[in-house]
Amino acid sequence: MNHILEFLYRIGIRDIFGLISFIGFGWFLIRRFVLHKAPVSVGAKAVPRELFQKCVEILDKKEKKEFGEYVIPNEIAETLSANIKDEGYLKKLLCDICAHLGINGDFIKLVTEEVPVPERAGQINTDLARTTIYLEVKSYYSLDVVAAVLAHEAIHLHLYYEGIYLKDTWENEILTDTAAVYCGFGEYIYRGYAVMRGEFALSYQKVGYIKQEDVRYIQWLMSNGE
Repeated sequence: MNHILEFLYRIGIRDIFGLISFIGFGWFLIRRFVLHKAPVSVGAKAVPRELFQKCVEILDKKEKKEFGEYVIPNEIAETLSANIKDEGYLKKLLCDICAHLGINGDFIKLVTEEVPVPERAGQINTDLARTTIYLEVKSYYSLDVVAAVLAHEAIHLHLYYEGIYLKDTWENEILTDTAAVYCGFGEYIYRGYAVMRGEFALSYQKVGYIKQEDVRYIQWLMSNGE
């Protein structure tokens, strides 16, 4: 104990900060190259599992039909994999996602944006006459990310038509992500909601309100509720 106290007495504040920086850099390297995880904490607010249970129960009660697993058509997948900013095929993807939900996507205006949509990768504005979906498209987005965002926005419209919602805004977003999994977009949500490397070196981000492990929990609730 005396040796420890003597050591602490001898080191200065700069030495302490240097040691902290060294430990932090070491943890960065371990997460990045050993654990193969994003070296920073990025992501959604933790969601209580009770809320997911509540959302699945609501969907079990109020959804009028069962949805199969959604798969992007090959032509759309190949084109957007080569050029994620192809506006014509982004609209085709949106229309195909909507068709899976029984919605005519032709009337929806899709606006792709280079500038960030505040605090989110997509946004939907709708009333009985007009619907517009705003989609932020970044060069490093994968097809899974774009599909997940468009599925989330299309699900907003689906739930609006079905009268399914929660009063709290954040809880309603969790309901929307849960419904996206419930309606067959689970694997795109799972892959698209992963933490990804950003535009700049050592920058990371994610889209969506839930985490990958939440997707698997929702799927578990669905299969165990049958």
